[in-house]
Amino acid sequence: MMATIMGFGGVLPFVGCAVLMYSGSPGVSIVALFANAVYAAVILSFVGAIHWGLAMREDRSPGWYVWSVMPALIAWAAIILLDIRVSLLALAIGFTLAWSVDRQAHLRGLIPDWYMRMRHMLTAGATISLLATAFAPAAG
Repeated sequence: MMATIMGFGGVLPFVGCAVLMYSGSPGVSIVALFANAVYAAVILSFVGAIHWGLAMREDRSPGWYVWSVMPALIAWAAIILLDIRVSLLALAIGFTLAWSVDRQAHLRGLIPDWYMRMRHMLTAGATISLLATAFAPAAG
């Protein structure tokens, strides 16, 4: 139950930033734009860290460890190398890629059902919010 509460609570900043993009205030919009990108980078890194924890617990192959740091590297590159709206799109792709890896792990029995059900909804919420932020009229 606590994982569900924390997981869905973690989507609120994504949604809040997306909503603020439509506030009509340029100052609010620019803060929301950058806040959503930075928050997405943090959460995408967290998603990768989950795989690091799974690898340590189950003594997985080296590839599992390599994958576990990829979301953080994707997030970091998106933030420092790209225009902020392109960063949001890259982060949305990163979340979708991480979801895809989780889905494959779930199909192999490596991730529990409850987690994957939650990941479907959390990834959708984060990704839709990132896209709404990126394409908001006041963005950038």
